Amino acid sequence: MTAFQDYSVLRRWWKPEFPPAKGYTKSYQAKTPDGDILQGDFHYHDRKIRLTLEVAGENGKIYVSTIRDGSILKETDLSTGRSYPLYSRFAPFRDLISSLPDRDALQVVGGAYGVSTEPLGLPDRKEAKPWEVSTRYDHVFGIRKTPVFWERIFGERTPSEPFWRRVRRRIWGDLQDLIVGLSAAFGIWYAYLDFYLLGFSLAVFGLLFGGLDWILRKRDPLFFKVILFLGAGSYFYYYGYTRF
Repeated sequence: MTAFQDYSVLRRWWKPEFPPAKGYTKSYQAKTPDGDILQGDFHYHDRKIRLTLEVAGENGKIYVSTIRDGSILKETDLSTGRSYPLYSRFAPFRDLISSLPDRDALQVVGGAYGVSTEPLGLPDRKEAKPWEVSTRYDHVFGIRKTPVFWERIFGERTPSEPFWRRVRRRIWGDLQDLIVGLSAAFGIWYAYLDFYLLGFSLAVFGLLFGGLDWILRKRDPLFFKVILFLGAGSYFYYYGYTRF
């Protein structure tokens, strides 16, 4: 096999074998346009890999090399059963082996036959995961978009938005939370007639709606709304607890 520079193509030649070869945890097979077949059988815990090469130009002769952590344990020509060095057989395929899509397996090969210990043909550009470019859920993943407490005190101050404009921007969402929370709490009380359960529900809704403001809406929770739910919840919880 001649030198091949487009390693991404070589990487696509490798296909997983299911189930893996007996005694191994993973198996991969690649077939070249010339009809040569190369198979890698890898055992992660034993740190062992078996490379099997079937050369089409030699009437299908099969060569097997067993490697553990960069040390060649055994090299065999299966057609004759003889053991002798196989560097001249595997070295021409070092680019193909180096494109094996398994970093751990290449680490076990450890540079034998001139094989790279790092996979070749990896994508130049990694596709960004949804949470890496998130703007709506930044708070969930610890991405800080607003200044911390000390930066607010000692940092350069910027003109704040007028109070009534801020109220108009968030009042509808807070009213929705109040209506939904109070309606759900009333429904729970109407169904069970239990002030103890009513108080517990109101307290949960207060924490829930405060969390929605912080995580999803990316704004500070409305203190009055949270205190209203927690205060009412505490009152009814205590009332239900001491009533009987």
